[in-house]
Amino acid sequence: MNNSIEASEKQVYLYSIGNIANTAIFAFVGAYIMFYYTNILGIPATVAGTIFMVARMVDAFTDPIMGMIIDRTNSKRFGKYRPYIIFGSPILGIIFVVMFMAPDLSMGGKIVYAYTSYILYSLAWTCVQIPQLALPIILSNSATRRTKVQAIFQAVGNIGNLAATSLAIYMLSWFGGDGNKESWFTVAVIFAVFSTIMFIISAMSVRKLDVYNPIEASKVKSGEKITFKQSMKVITSNTALLMVLISFGTDSLALQVGNGLNMYFFKYNMGEKTHLMGLTGWATTIFSFVLIGIVGWYVGKLGKKNGIIVAELLAIVAALGLLLVPTSNTFFVMFFILSSVCIGAITNMLARSAVLDSANFAEWKTGVNGSALVSSTFTFVNKLSQAFGAFIMGYVLDFVGYAPNLAQQSEATLKAILYMKTLIPIVAFICSVVAMKFYPIDKKTEKEMEAFINEKRAKEIKSYNSREDNIYNEPQIEA
Repeated sequence: MNNSIEASEKQVYLYSIGNIANTAIFAFVGAYIMFYYTNILGIPATVAGTIFMVARMVDAFTDPIMGMIIDRTNSKRFGKYRPYIIFGSPILGIIFVVMFMAPDLSMGGKIVYAYTSYILYSLAWTCVQIPQLALPIILSNSATRRTKVQAIFQAVGNIGNLAATSLAIYMLSWFGGDGNKESWFTVAVIFAVFSTIMFIISAMSVRKLDVYNPIEASKVKSGEKITFKQSMKVITSNTALLMVLISFGTDSLALQVGNGLNMYFFKYNMGEKTHLMGLTGWATTIFSFVLIGIVGWYVGKLGKKNGIIVAELLAIVAALGLLLVPTSNTFFVMFFILSSVCIGAITNMLARSAVLDSANFAEWKTGVNGSALVSSTFTFVNKLSQAFGAFIMGYVLDFVGYAPNLAQQSEATLKAILYMKTLIPIVAFICSVVAMKFYPIDKKTEKEMEAFINEKRAKEIKSYNSREDNIYNEPQIEA
C-alpha cells in the first residue's frame, strides 16, 4: 500500500465507464418511472409518488449502514469497494428489469408489485452506487486533481445520461412505442445487460488501487475499532458535508423535477415533440467533455464554492426564461432548457468533488476516515431528491386532473407542468446559493487538509513498519 499513489489518466477514464452504467440506470428511472407507472401500469400518480417516499424512508436507515459496512471492509482479494460493485451490479440489473415487467395484475397487485420492485431496486442501487462514488477518493489525494477526476467521471458518465434521455426514446419507438409495455421491458433488459458489464469493467480497472490494507487489518486484530459514535461524527460534525448536501440536494430536486416532467412537457405542452428530449442528453454530454478542459481554469478563478454560486445564479436566469417564453416558441424554449442542463453539469461536477473534499474535512476534524459513509449521505440525498420530486409531481398532477393517454390535457394541467418545471427549480437554486455561502472549505483549507492527511498516512505506515514483532505476518509497506 502506497499512501501517495495517484491513478493514471487511463485508470480514471476506465473507472469512469462505471459511471455510464450508474448514470444510465438512475437517469432512466428518474426520467421515465413516473410516466411508466401512470401510463403503462395505470397506477394513480399520487400512489406512485408515495412509493418513492416510502422507499426513501427505508434508505434513511440502509444507506448509512451500507456506508459503515464498506468503510469496515478490507478484502484481501477485492479491497474495500470493488466487492460490492462486482457482485452487486448483476443483482441491480435483474431487479431493474423486474421493475419494468408490467405484469397483468389487479390494481392492488400492481401497487404491491411497484412497491416491492422499486424498494428492492433502491436497496440494490445503494449497494453499488455508494462504493462507486466513494472509490474516487483513492484515485487522488489532491483536492485540485480530484476536481478534474470528477470532471472526467461526470463527462464519461453523461454518456449514460445521453443513452437514457436520447437513445431510450428511439429504442422505445423501435420496439413498439412508449405506450407498449413490451417495449419498456426490452429496453430495460438492454440497459441492464450493458450496465452490468460496464460496472464490472470499471471495478476491475482499479484493482491495483483498491487493495487490501494491512494497517487497517492490524488495527482490527489489535482491538482498535472505530465505534458507531465515532463513525457518525463523520456526518454530524461535518459542516462542509451538511452545506454541500443541502446545495446538491436542492439542485438534484430541481434536476429530477425537470427530467421527470420532460415526457409530459414535450408531449403535452409542446405538442408531441418528445423527439427533442434527445437534445438535452447531447448537450449535457458534449458540455461535460468541454468541462474537462476548462474546469481547472474555472475553479482556479472562482474556487469550488464561488464556482457553484455563480452557476446557480445563471441557472435561475435560465429557469425564469423558460417560465416567461411561450411554449410555441420552440427555439427559445430549447435554448433555455439546454442552457439549464449545461449549467447543471457545472454544479453537479463541483458538488461531487466537494463531497469528497468533505470526507477529507471530516478526517481532518475527527481523525476518522469515513469516505464511504460520506458517500452514503450523498447517495441518500440524491435518491431522496428524486423521490421528493416524483412525490410533488404525482400529487400536483392528480390535483389538477391529469388524465393519462389523453392527447390534449386541460389548461390547468399544462400550467401545472410548466410551473413545476420552472418555479420549483428557481426556489431550489436560491436555497443552494444560501447553503454554499456557509460552505467552510476554501483553497487554504484544502491545502491544510491535504498536508494533514499525507502526514497522517505517512505516520501510520512508519508506525506499522517499525513494530518490534510482526505477529500478524503482514508485509512491510512502501511509504
